[in-house]
Amino acid sequence: MKLSRLAWMGVAAVVVTGCSSVEKERASGGFEYVNIQPTASLNIPGGLEKPEKGTQYQIPDTNIAPAPVGYKVNIMAPQQVRPIGLGSRVLETETETRVYFDIVDGMGDSVTEFVRQAAFDVLERRDIQWEKVGDNRWLTEQMTVQQTIEGDSGFFGFGGESDSDLERTFRYELTQETESHQRSTALRVDVNDFTQVIGGEEQEVAPLVVRNLEADLLNAIISEVNRKQQLAVAREKAAGIETSLSKAAEGHSVFIVEDNFEQAWPLVNLALQNIGFEVEDLNRETGTYFVEYSEPGSGFLFIGGDDYEDLGIAEGEYEFRLLEDGENTSVTVYQGEEIVSDEWINQVFEAFKNAVKQQSQL
Repeated sequence: MKLSRLAWMGVAAVVVTGCSSVEKERASGGFEYVNIQPTASLNIPGGLEKPEKGTQYQIPDTNIAPAPVGYKVNIMAPQQVRPIGLGSRVLETETETRVYFDIVDGMGDSVTEFVRQAAFDVLERRDIQWEKVGDNRWLTEQMTVQQTIEGDSGFFGFGGESDSDLERTFRYELTQETESHQRSTALRVDVNDFTQVIGGEEQEVAPLVVRNLEADLLNAIISEVNRKQQLAVAREKAAGIETSLSKAAEGHSVFIVEDNFEQAWPLVNLALQNIGFEVEDLNRETGTYFVEYSEPGSGFLFIGGDDYEDLGIAEGEYEFRLLEDGENTSVTVYQGEEIVSDEWINQVFEAFKNAVKQQSQL
């Protein structure tokens, strides 16, 4: 008989952690009300008429005999789905145990594959076997949890004067649905084939138990997605921001800094100074750096050596104009009113590329 790590964490932990956990889940205080008997019917003295009985405030008859009362009432709050990962969210009207993920940095080209792999990693880490049973649907093996319930423990609304043996069996079903635009995917967790046997008799279980099991696994998957995404972003940053060459629609060459404008703007400033361009002025609204280039050792009152290599371009004033280009930033270089030649761009490219990458790693 296999007892999964998840089962111990999601179900049995309340018992094995001791009495303090039990106290948290059951009601406390006086329970004299459970012994109150219904009042006798109204007796009408002789010579008086019985008043008409209205129905406006009549309490309907209910069969509450099987329901837990007093200390047996479970007051533990249901476990909520926690969308803690960047790009994760839940719908306010959601009735299923489901979370949505939008593609964000670090997930690569497919949010579907990224989330799916995170789910499989959680199952594998918890030693839960699974199989594919349909398109984007997976079913885990049947798991069994066996535990002793202490008498009067109130464990999920059950308990008694003597200890009882509890056995629960269930499977997890994972279903993934991806939007047609491939930028968003949803993952739902369901508990199937749930049975509960207490003291040798099968008994119904409160929906809270099943819901908490589903939320426990889904929250673990959300945390894994978040961990993997943050790790991927950290690795990308450690590797540095890349720069490439491209052609603008007008046909001239431009630098493409592979990051958004907010990140590229300060990096370009540092990179330019690193390779010999002195920033004399700037205009962030137009995305422009006004710079002047001097060959190493040619500056006014030159003393000692400069810490940049000669770029092999003409000395003088230039403008580096940055423009948001999707998720990247294009950099067009002007000298006066003219865009510099492709030869100029090729001459400066390697030094500029290396400087941007170096500064992004600091």
